[in-house]
This record gives sequence, structure tokens and C-alpha cells, in this order.
Amino acid sequence: MNLRNRDTRWGLAIPLTPALGLIYYGILLTKFREIAKGIRSDRATHVAIVGLLITGSISALLAPNKAEALINMPIPIVFILVCAMGRWGIIHPRDFLKAVVLGCGCLGLVVIVSHLLRLNIWYGSIPILARFHGRGNVLGMADNGLAAMMEAGVAGGLGFFLYQSRHRWVYLLASLASLLGVFATYSRGSMVGTLAALVLVIAMNNELIKKHWKVILALSLLVMLVISQSPSLSRRISSIANLSTDSSNKGRLQIWEVTCNMIKDHPIFGIGPGQYGDIYETYRPDGYLKARSPHNMYLFVMAGWGLAGFVLFFGWMAMTVIYPLLRDNTPYRRIAFAMMASFWIHVLFNDLYIAHVPLIMGCIAHPDLSTSSIDTDTPVR
Repeated sequence: MNLRNRDTRWGLAIPLTPALGLIYYGILLTKFREIAKGIRSDRATHVAIVGLLITGSISALLAPNKAEALINMPIPIVFILVCAMGRWGIIHPRDFLKAVVLGCGCLGLVVIVSHLLRLNIWYGSIPILARFHGRGNVLGMADNGLAAMMEAGVAGGLGFFLYQSRHRWVYLLASLASLLGVFATYSRGSMVGTLAALVLVIAMNNELIKKHWKVILALSLLVMLVISQSPSLSRRISSIANLSTDSSNKGRLQIWEVTCNMIKDHPIFGIGPGQYGDIYETYRPDGYLKARSPHNMYLFVMAGWGLAGFVLFFGWMAMTVIYPLLRDNTPYRRIAFAMMASFWIHVLFNDLYIAHVPLIMGCIAHPDLSTSSIDTDTPVR
């Protein structure tokens, strides 16, 4: 069998994941006292964690495969704990947001170069810089996951360009590289999320956009030129709204229909964490697409943890992220919110976990972002 013809989704990310997990959990353990103190002082986080432990345990005990459900039960709790790492001083929020933007830009450059040069570099069966079905692949992470890694840099880079006086062109170039990198992955969900985040940046910074309208217009024309020169990319973008003949869109609608039927039958505690693939098969009508996940993060949580888990998780998110933004709408918080929003719009069409997203969410609520001024003279540490 030719391993290079296999459509592997994660590749090198598989052996990297345990290593990254150990780093995260190591940080959590070393900073446990600070995190625990912060959680105790934050009623919304405290209630969410305790509530998810209780409702998740009930969901797991009601699930057909109880052992697998108990293993998957802590997923939203881990998300909250990683957010806590960003919220209670474990990272410096301003430097972290800038580093994410620059990192997204660098990854975008790698994807663009790989796309233009049609690189095909492998390590055994693992794609280092390669392409599957014409879509970008870096370190084995393909299309949607790769795009989700870069999309925060688009809105974030534009935000820092508007507010920074030093190195503003570096952030703008990082934004452009991230955007072109997203296009190179052909991920339609990421394109929609990125566009929505850019609209959000423009809406929240209307006066500054007017000041720099020539630059924004020039970049917009450049992006439109790139799209027009790639017939395959143009077709990919135009297929986003095609619900009648596009097989991917029709398949998602079928999956969502079946998932909604599953939720109707298990509304309060769901089908149990980690049970989706097996139970989906019992609901799937003949001719409908097979699926191991609902391709929608909101349906993923609702199906697995039920309405109880859904309300606890997204209610916590509203209190942790939306409330600080409404209470103290500072420039850095607006930038961080737009960076986060691209992901949460993207996951209307996919179910993904990108590690820097909960950290960005934690930064929004960080007390250091409560000051209204942008620090223009402090370099990125």
C-alpha cells in the first residue's frame, strides 16, 4: 500500500500531541496554587467546573460505553483550565497576543511557500510539507486544523496595525501572510470565520479604519487579485453558499439533521461524551453520509453533554469573555475578541480544538488588559 495516498489528518501532530499535553499539564501543576486561587475568586468558573463534573458524570453513567464516556468527560473542563492559564497571570497577555499574531504570520509564510513551490517533503509516511487533494499540509496538519492555527493572526494583525505605532507594518504583513495561508488551505469554514473577524475589527474600530482606508483598500484589492488568479480557489469560495449540488455542504446538512434527532431524544444529559460515532450509526438513514463527529462544535457539545453541559460551558464563556469586554472595552480586548471570534465562527462548520484559543479567551479577562492604552514601546518578550 502506498502510504502517501493515505489522507492522514494529523500526521506528525499525533506524536507531538502528548508532548504538548505534558507541557500544558506541567504548567497547570506548577501554577496550580495561582489557578486554584483564581478559580475560587471567580464564581462563574467555579460553578462551571463543578457543574460540568456533575452533569458530565451523569452523562457518562447513562452512556452505552461508560468507560469511554468517562475518559472524554473532562474535555470542556480542560478547556476552562487552559483558559485559566491565560487569565490568572501565567502568561503576559499583551506579549502573548502579539506572539500569536507573529507565529500565525510565520506559519502562513510556510504554507504559502509550500503552495507556490508545490513542495512534497515526507518523513516516511508523515507529510512534513505536502499536499492532499490540492490542499496545504504542514507537519501532518491539514486543511481545517492548519487554517484554524492561522486565522487568529488575520484579525489580530490588522488590530495591532491600527493601534501600534512601532512595528505596525510587521503586524500588517503577518495579517496578510496569515490570510493568504488560510486561502492556501482551501478551508471554507476558516474563510468564513476569518472574514467575519475582519468585519468585526472594522466595526469596532471604525474611526481608525477611516484613517488608514487607503492601506485597507490596497490590501483588499491585492487579496481579490490573488483570488481571481486562482480558478480553483475561486470555485472553492463560490461553493460556500452552494447547498444544492456541493457534496460536502449536503453531507454536513445531513449530519446536522441526524445530530438534531439525537439531541431531541437525549436533551438534558446528551448521549454521553465520546459516544457520537457509534450512536450516529443507529440514527443514520440509508444514503446519508457516515460521520464520526457532527462538524459543528456547538452540536458536538450539545450532543455529548446535553443541554445541561451546553448551558454551563457557553454560559461560562459568556461571563468570562463577553462580560469583561462589555464592562471595559479596551483596544487589546477588542483585538483579542476578534482573534477568538474567528475560531468560534469557524467551528460552526467543524469541531476542532486549537490550544491558543482558550489562552486568548483568558487574555480577554486578564486584569492587565483593563487599561485603555496600547503599549507602543514595549517589545515582544
